[in-house]
Amino acid sequence: MYGNANIKQILDFYLEAGVNETIGETPIDHFALKPPVKSAPAEQTVRRPLPTARAATVSVSAAKPPRPNAELVNHAKSVAADCATIDALKNAVELFDGCSLKELATHTVFARGNAKSPLMLIDRPAASDEDRTGLPFSGQSGELLSKMLNAIGLTEDDVYMTSILPWRPPGGRAPTTEEQAVCLPFVERHIELAAPQTVILFGEAASFLTGKKSGINRLRGKWLTLEYGETSVRALPMFHPAFLLEHPASKKIAWKDLLTIQSAINAARP
Repeated sequence: MYGNANIKQILDFYLEAGVNETIGETPIDHFALKPPVKSAPAEQTVRRPLPTARAATVSVSAAKPPRPNAELVNHAKSVAADCATIDALKNAVELFDGCSLKELATHTVFARGNAKSPLMLIDRPAASDEDRTGLPFSGQSGELLSKMLNAIGLTEDDVYMTSILPWRPPGGRAPTTEEQAVCLPFVERHIELAAPQTVILFGEAASFLTGKKSGINRLRGKWLTLEYGETSVRALPMFHPAFLLEHPASKKIAWKDLLTIQSAINAARP
């Protein structure tokens, strides 16, 4: 028999040789054994409390867009209604401080062209070019618009151009519901004072003025009627020049709308 000293020497030898477990006299087929069941992590067994009715109500209401400030909207309507001329309206817009868009805008975008023209063009919310110049339809989109007008025998002196918003939203983002509601009375009063025979709504200006959620693809090419006070005017939505620069294939569709405008203008002439 081995003495205790001999047994210790043998065990030390086994450990140095990498043997770290003992086996019995009967061989064991480890492949036939079932794998051990792994217990679930502790954090997965913790049950979280169900949301309360109050929490659910808050999450639903947070998904709804906030309502426009009625006091600001009514103030804008009052200021716009008090303007008897386009010059007075321009001055009122430049002095108006009820819209947060004005704080970060470089310039107020009001209008350019012939205010007595029977054809009024309304630009979509101002981009960086319009914000820099203070004029609607500036930059490359303005250059393309000039070519579009020339194609049907018009120049920029034959039309009156304005913007759907007086100020550019920061970073070119979409205007909020409140920003639209506050600015809407000014563009409506602008149309009423200019009293054009025909209004062309470019891009987002169509859904903004009509209150329709449909995109320009569905609205374009279809005549609409705008009514403000005693003023009733026909309006035609169409693609914005900036959109046509990015999607040249749509120019053939825009050409059809231009021909529609040309026919309407010729029919209205004495």
